[in-house]
Amino acid sequence: MRSLVQIVFLVLSVTAVFTSCKDDSTAVVSHPTNPELVPTMTTSDVQTIISDSGFTRYRITSPLWNMFEEAKRPHWTFPKGVKCEELDNKFNTVTSIQCDSAYFDKDNALWTLTGNVRISNANNDLILTDQMNWDQRNHQMYSDAFIHIEKQGRIIEGYGYVSNERLTTYQLRQVEAIFPIDERRMPHPGSGNSPRRPMQ
Repeated sequence: MRSLVQIVFLVLSVTAVFTSCKDDSTAVVSHPTNPELVPTMTTSDVQTIISDSGFTRYRITSPLWNMFEEAKRPHWTFPKGVKCEELDNKFNTVTSIQCDSAYFDKDNALWTLTGNVRISNANNDLILTDQMNWDQRNHQMYSDAFIHIEKQGRIIEGYGYVSNERLTTYQLRQVEAIFPIDERRMPHPGSGNSPRRPMQ
C-alpha cells in the first residue's frame, strides 16, 4: 500500500524518464480532457497522513481517491467511502469519521460526508447521520439532516446540528427525543445501520 507521497514521487519519476528519452523529432499529440469530469490523479487503497499548520495531523484511508486539481474549484472525491482520523502529537486517534462517500473542497477546506456517516471521539461519544459537513478551517461540524447522538449514557435525536470538530461542545436546533441508552435495542457500533428516525 503506497502513500500519496510515494505515488506522486513515482509519477514524477516516470515523467522524468520519458522526458529524458524524448526524441526531438517525435511529435507530441495532445489529448484534451475535461478537468471537471476527468481526475488529475486516481489512486486506490490509499492511506496517507496530512499535516495542518505543522501540528494537527489527519490520517485518510480510502479504497478510491480522485483528485481534480485542474478543475475550476479543485476538489477530491471518495466515491467508495473514506475514513478520516484526527491524530494527536503521539499519533493517537482523537476523532474518527467514516462515511459511504465524501467530497472535499480544497479552497475552502470543507468536507461533505454522505451515507452512513459515523463520527466518534476520545470520550466514546458517537454521532450517526446520513449527511455531515466538516469545516476544517473553522474547526466546525454541522448538518441539517437527522442526527442520532450517543453521549454520557443517553441518546439524543433531532435536526440541525453544530459542533466543534472534536465533538466536545454541540448544539441541536430541533430535539425530537432524549432517552437512556438501552444496548438491547441499539444497533451495535460499526454495524453500518442508519440512525433510527422518529415515528411519523
